[in-house]
Amino acid sequence: MKKFLVLFFLLPLWAGVDLTLSGNLFLPKASYYKDAYGSTIFNFSLEGEYRIIPSVGAFLGMDYLHKGGKLTYSAEPLTLTVVPVSAGVRFHFSSAFVDAGVGSWNYSEKAEFASASGSLTGFFLGAGFRYTFTKFYLRFRAEYSMAKKKVEELESDLGGLQLEAGVGISL
Repeated sequence: MKKFLVLFFLLPLWAGVDLTLSGNLFLPKASYYKDAYGSTIFNFSLEGEYRIIPSVGAFLGMDYLHKGGKLTYSAEPLTLTVVPVSAGVRFHFSSAFVDAGVGSWNYSEKAEFASASGSLTGFFLGAGFRYTFTKFYLRFRAEYSMAKKKVEELESDLGGLQLEAGVGISL
C-alpha cells in the first residue's frame, strides 16, 4: 500500500499536458466517398494528451471535416460533415511514438433531396514523431482507422488513412 501511495503522489511530478492543433489529409477507404468528394479530404484536429509517465500518455481528440462534392450519377451538390471524437493511449520512444484507441465518427451528409446522419464506432492505430523546441513542438503523424456500420442494405465506411502535420505546446 505504501508503494502505491508514493507512486500516486509522484505521478503528477512526471505528468505533463500536451495540446496539439493539426491540419490533416484524409484518404478515405470507401470508393463511394472518393467518387463523390475526391481522393483526399482536408480537415482540422485538436488534441490534448496527459502524460501519465514520461513514456506513456492518454489522449482525447476531436477532428472537424467538412467537404462539398457531387453525386456520382446526377452530379447534384452534396456536403459531408464528419466530427470524429477519439480517445486512446500513446507510447513515446524518444521523439517517435505509437498510439491506439477508439473513436466515434459523427457524420451528416446532405443533398438537395435527402440527407443522412448518424455515428459509427471504430478503432485506429497511429504512429509519428515530433520535434521539440523548448515548450513548443512540431508533430507529424499517420493514422489508419476502421469505422464501419451496416444498416439494412446500406454500408457506411468512414475509415481510411489520415496524414497529419501539427504544432503544439507542452504545459
